Amino acid sequence: MVGRWGRGFEPVSELRSLPFARRLAYFDGEFERLRRERRLPASSSARLRALEPLLRRGPSRSPGPRSALAAGALLLLLLLLPGGLLRAGPAARFLSFCGRALLIQLLPYWDWTLYSNTDCLIRNPYYFVRGLESLQLTDCINVCQKYPTVESVQKVDPKVVLQKYLRQNLPLVITDGAEEWVALRDFTVPFLTRLFSGHPVLQNTIVCSYWDSQDSLEKSPSVFLEKIHHQRLAHWAVQWKNCNKAAAKVIRGFYLRPYFLPAVVELAESNWLLMAAQTENGGTGDPFVKVGDHDGDLLIWIAQLQGGFEVQLLPKDLCANNCTHYTLWLSPGEAVAVPLQMWEVQYRPSSATAIGLAATGNWLQDSR
Repeated sequence: MVGRWGRGFEPVSELRSLPFARRLAYFDGEFERLRRERRLPASSSARLRALEPLLRRGPSRSPGPRSALAAGALLLLLLLLPGGLLRAGPAARFLSFCGRALLIQLLPYWDWTLYSNTDCLIRNPYYFVRGLESLQLTDCINVCQKYPTVESVQKVDPKVVLQKYLRQNLPLVITDGAEEWVALRDFTVPFLTRLFSGHPVLQNTIVCSYWDSQDSLEKSPSVFLEKIHHQRLAHWAVQWKNCNKAAAKVIRGFYLRPYFLPAVVELAESNWLLMAAQTENGGTGDPFVKVGDHDGDLLIWIAQLQGGFEVQLLPKDLCANNCTHYTLWLSPGEAVAVPLQMWEVQYRPSSATAIGLAATGNWLQDSR
């Protein structure tokens, strides 16, 4: 193509697609050719006027690191802005109101409540539910006939605990279940009295499932422990559940996750403290105390910290008429793991003062 600058001039669209350095080199060559052919203006001022548009345009800049960083920051801001609005109080309430109003309007056309009230939207084929309703009479008979006593083990493999005992509804005693715990050394009546009356978290939280033998109106561990500490009670029993997360965490600082529990067992956030003092004539005069409020969990473990407990495991429901109860005695450092699908737990002191720690757990049951 021949342009007005001479032969060999390339189309404007092709020149614009070239980098600035290439365009500058091209025009340098053209101006040199035109100079030789005497087609350029004679004066330098006239030549500068001819070059002015090119010089004024300047190089086209590609985005550098700073401009890319600025663009990224802007994109991040745009992404975070909706989340910030959702977390803000007024905006969150407004969006929640709009969403609820829309859902109400949709009800005549689509019953979304069926999905809202469903625990799982997608069925897990590997999840096998075995609730209390699945317990059969043959299960009770097999357990009672094959397991005449509660076995005691130590340094046991957690997999063995799960497969041989827990999934078979068989309780067991672990003789070294709490040997390395700080609570085994520190949990005494004076120490717990100071802890619950002086710790800011324990002092300002309400416990759950509180019970004591005096039927106290305060329902407060610190108040009851003060009575015990000052020897105002001859014999007594008290238990409570630390269901507040912060309070339960304080107590968890004194013990470890029981080593005998497999990883598949998920422990509840709450924990229990069980305390009792024996009457003068011994354990036969003390009533048993049940540990309830299991929240549907499949397992409870009780660790003996001070003194000793006499623990009874009572068969539940269907098994009550076909099985006898188990009786066992715990010493400091020992723990008992009890499957709650088939057994209930009750205890009483077998020494002057007995202190125990308990917690519940759960796991996904399967057909194995």
